[in-house]
Amino acid sequence: MAQQATIVQEGFDRVRDAYESVEDEAKRVQKELRARRRKLERQLNSTRKDIEKRIDSTRKDIEKRAKKLRTEVQKTPAAKRIESTRKDIEKRAKKLRTEVRKTPAAKRLESWRKDATKQYASGVEAFLSALQIASKSDVQRIDRKISQLNRKLREMERPKPRRASGSTAASA
Repeated sequence: MAQQATIVQEGFDRVRDAYESVEDEAKRVQKELRARRRKLERQLNSTRKDIEKRIDSTRKDIEKRAKKLRTEVQKTPAAKRIESTRKDIEKRAKKLRTEVRKTPAAKRLESWRKDATKQYASGVEAFLSALQIASKSDVQRIDRKISQLNRKLREMERPKPRRASGSTAASA
């Protein structure tokens, strides 16, 4: 029986030793994995920075090329013709606008617009007065009147400076 206990004890000891060695091995593997992860993160960060620098450099190069192309294109005869044509069209459109405004039809339309605006304003005013709502101009007029009354009230509330009675008697 003692022999059986010893065998069982040895089995337990082996299992405990195996468990401890597995635990130590797991810790070692975790430590190694952390180190590898940090190394990969550094490499990734370095690579990311390099890529960003390349992209920035390429962007600047493309912007320079685009600017150069733009100036070259603007110097071409076709671009100059397009620009002069655009300016000519703008002048013609401006001239046409002024001519159209001088026509009797445009003047009649402007007159109708002014009449419609007046009618609309009077209709709104009539509507507001029917509802007994003050218009903006009424509110502004009342506000000015209240401000004026407030100034007068403040002047009345200020103590009046007293005149020296001796100086008035001596001068009289």
